Amino acid sequence: MLLTKEKSHCEENQKIIVSKDLGTTREHRAVNPGQQYCVRQYKLDGELVKQQKCCDFLLINDSLKKAYFIELKGGNIDEAIPQLENGERLCAAELQGYTFFYRIVPSKVRTHAVTSTKFKKFKDKCGTKLKYQTIKMEETLS
Repeated sequence: MLLTKEKSHCEENQKIIVSKDLGTTREHRAVNPGQQYCVRQYKLDGELVKQQKCCDFLLINDSLKKAYFIELKGGNIDEAIPQLENGERLCAAELQGYTFFYRIVPSKVRTHAVTSTKFKKFKDKCGTKLKYQTIKMEETLS
């Protein structure tokens, strides 16, 4: 099992869960209002998953059965798509019954990148489950 509680990088009811790579400014912050939700956070790429590319972090809200696949990226957000999809593929068996969400936090987004065919197809497939924002994304878990 890849996603055991002892491998989690956060406390079970942690108030703010920060997903950030060392030495970079890009980060995703999840706020657990009133510390009401049972959460887990995993560093996938390079820690739990070493032999292949996948997204950087996985944040799980066990209380609401939601899983957030998070990719911190430079400027090429097209590269984030296969990494998010691979993270999902690797963890799907352990997250049956969960709703999947996708987060991309690039250092910059070029206009042509968000209008590329590849990105538009992924955006259409994910709908409101996909969010992207440069440098820092903060959201309240609900």
